Amino acid sequence: MAFAAPGRSPARSERAERTRQRILDAAGQSLAASGWAKTTVEAIAARAGVSKGIVYHHFRGKEQILEAVLERTLAEWDEACRREGWPEGESALQGLATMHRCALQYARDNPLLRAIFQLDPSVLLDMRRSAPVRRALEQFRAELVAAVRAGVESGELRPDLDVERTAEVVRILHLAFIDHLLNPEWIDASDDRLIDASLDVLFHGLAARPS
Repeated sequence: MAFAAPGRSPARSERAERTRQRILDAAGQSLAASGWAKTTVEAIAARAGVSKGIVYHHFRGKEQILEAVLERTLAEWDEACRREGWPEGESALQGLATMHRCALQYARDNPLLRAIFQLDPSVLLDMRRSAPVRRALEQFRAELVAAVRAGVESGELRPDLDVERTAEVVRILHLAFIDHLLNPEWIDASDDRLIDASLDVLFHGLAARPS
């Protein structure tokens, strides 16, 4: 049986969590609309409809709020791709293609994720050093490793592939496309035929050769 922490009723804990999530919602909206520099604790509190004191009750400051927003956004990104599923009978290559397309579609449609990728690199690097964010990124990497390993074991992918590094190549492909989605001056990464071409090149490198 689970017990509430001393001095805090279940209802009070639920209210506190709802307030925390409202603050994160407000922070995400402010970041997407105004960018990092203009996203102040005052602006977050105003959007959330709470006082600055309430914000500081839940978070140490703006950086910790951003860390929590990034962690939650990465989890939602992963969940969105999981909802696409890996249909029964789908090959490893088809599954990797589904994962790639879903990652790009979420990045294309989500203004908060776009704002996060456009953060000052030093700010983003600090966020990526945090334990929760590192766990989320490692989970995504682990899913790619598992997908590639399953393809090798089934005989669909080349038996000589370095599974770990191949997963990193796929992850680099995701990030390269997302980078160009945000900065399309040189390459239009929203072009579906370009996405098809990238997957075609990738698949020719991964697929097992007929004996």
